[in-house]
Amino acid sequence: MADDKTSDAIRLIGIAKPTKRGAASHALLVSMLPEGVRTIVRYSPVKNGTMEEFEGALPFYEQITADLAAEGAQLIHLEGTPPFLILGHDAERLTLDDWSRRFGVPIFTSATCQANALRALGVRKLLDVGYDPTTGPVAEAYFRDAGFDVIAVEKVPVAWGASGDISENDAFDMLGSILRRHPGADGLCLQGSSKWRLSGLIGRLEDEFGVVVVHPVAARYWELMHRLGHPAPRQGLGRLLAEMPPMPKS
Repeated sequence: MADDKTSDAIRLIGIAKPTKRGAASHALLVSMLPEGVRTIVRYSPVKNGTMEEFEGALPFYEQITADLAAEGAQLIHLEGTPPFLILGHDAERLTLDDWSRRFGVPIFTSATCQANALRALGVRKLLDVGYDPTTGPVAEAYFRDAGFDVIAVEKVPVAWGASGDISENDAFDMLGSILRRHPGADGLCLQGSSKWRLSGLIGRLEDEFGVVVVHPVAARYWELMHRLGHPAPRQGLGRLLAEMPPMPKS
């Protein structure tokens, strides 16, 4: 679903989130958006973060998409990778094409913007790390079908429903240990918006291990800004936001 066309007319972005636990990541994103761009947010009823809940979430996302389009959203971002990782890369693309046609609004997901960001940074050998129930064979299959050589997928020992985020030093130690176990990777993709801080952590990992790191909020901002036609870079948060590379062609 990559699209490098600018669209200065977009002023209202619809966002579907899997759970209200992601309020902090949404507040961060809003603080980064240009003045005059507004968001409207709706939530699916995921409460415990189980595989069963994510497997059953797609009809809620479809209804939320219809509601956001009816409320005037000019672009819709479907957050939360698990439901779409479960759906699979090819089926996700078909589903987004169908919903976009039916509801008349461009749509992209957390999974699609992460894959786009990784491609834009030239990643071929991917290491995927997260704490969602799909962190494992489900994520591996999605990113493999998206064209990446998946070196490994690792689930960190962090509870999905735990309050608060992972401190920058703890995250650096945790992710550094994983990167040392998989030295062949040239890109690290982080799954989950509510635990990993979008901070100097990203640059520290890139400098220390010679990989590029895609944080979910960074990927979200990167694609949104390109679609808005305002790819404004931000320093100190890793290469993706410092360089704002162009979106890859479909």
